Amino acid sequence: MSKRVLLHLLAMHVSGFVLLTSFLVLPPAWETQAYGVVEPPALVILAGIAMVVICHVTVQLPAALLGTLAHRRAAGRAYATTMAAAGVLAVLLTWSFAGTWADWLDIVLRLALSLACYVALALVR
Repeated sequence: MSKRVLLHLLAMHVSGFVLLTSFLVLPPAWETQAYGVVEPPALVILAGIAMVVICHVTVQLPAALLGTLAHRRAAGRAYATTMAAAGVLAVLLTWSFAGTWADWLDIVLRLALSLACYVALALVR
């Protein structure tokens, strides 16, 4: 494998870990409201982890690959393209789960940090 492919694989894993950490440290509102209502409580944790995986695969990775492959030399433009694509994909994701604009904003804010990590790692020279 080339160095570039290995950097993208590393960036994917690190950004996924950052996204998972953001969900574990500060759970979304729907997850905190479900505690005590859903039995057993482990289902709430599994739903949160499933949301992280879905968000990582359907929003984060396609947006990050689009941004970093379109703008290989300019990190600022790569990040802007990545966030624009992530915003559009997050709208589709929240709409498919009947979410609100608050849910969309929550996902986009969590993605902002993890995508910054992805762009920083993928564009290392």
